[in-house]
Amino acid sequence: MNLEIILQIIRHRWKHSLLIVAIATIATGGILLLQTPMFRGTAVFAAANPNLGDRSNIYRTQFWEQYFYFGSDFDNDRLAAIARSDELLLFIADSFQLKQHYKIKVEGERGRYLTDKELKENITIHKNEFGHIKINVLDKDRFLAAKIANAIVYKVNETAIASINEMKSGILKKLKDDYLVQKDSLRSVDAAIQANAGDSYLVARKTAILEELVEKDKLIQQFNTSINDVNALFIIEKAIPHFKKDKPLIMSSVISAAIISFVFSILFIFLLELKARRKSLGL
Repeated sequence: MNLEIILQIIRHRWKHSLLIVAIATIATGGILLLQTPMFRGTAVFAAANPNLGDRSNIYRTQFWEQYFYFGSDFDNDRLAAIARSDELLLFIADSFQLKQHYKIKVEGERGRYLTDKELKENITIHKNEFGHIKINVLDKDRFLAAKIANAIVYKVNETAIASINEMKSGILKKLKDDYLVQKDSLRSVDAAIQANAGDSYLVARKTAILEELVEKDKLIQQFNTSINDVNALFIIEKAIPHFKKDKPLIMSSVISAAIISFVFSILFIFLLELKARRKSLGL
């Protein structure tokens, strides 16, 4: 079938093609106009080096020995995992009363599940081209979308700080327990020295314990200082309300529908023409 025949068929049945394109385009536009506009809130952050608030960095005296401010890819992945966690998203859902906002009528655990499911469908968390963590939140309320995105960043920072401080608190408790044990040892050695005056071994033992106590006390003070609220991330972009809706994209969707329906209509009129010719030939 050459080009001339193809053009002849299109000229003969162009009304069929136009009708299909018109119906598909109008239907697509109508459906999209009935959909609720969704607005995007976007926040971007990067992990801070978790050693910034550590004692090894706080007590350094040489500037060139200080840690780099930004964290590694591993640190970004760790914070992204916190942002995606069920615990954090359930906190967000409860904080903003999203069950009522999404108009979910089901009560109990089923209601929480449906709320969490819809929230997850409206959130995307990924790395951008710079390796920073980007949080996109879609919602029919432009202001709420921005608030949720910023709340996720705040909660990620709070959770990361708490987890690091919890680890340091465990180390600090162990140091304090060891310090008390060594204080008891020192009292025992002092009592032994009083009973055995001049015993060089006991004197040396006391000196060693005193040195260990001084070092342990120094470590305790340093770990006390390192349990702090140094931020676990840097906010690169704070979410602000967008006044342009993110979806549905009516114009691009209508154009796509028109193109797809046009291609379909061409195939359809060829099938009609083929059927008509077979009928005329008695096949």
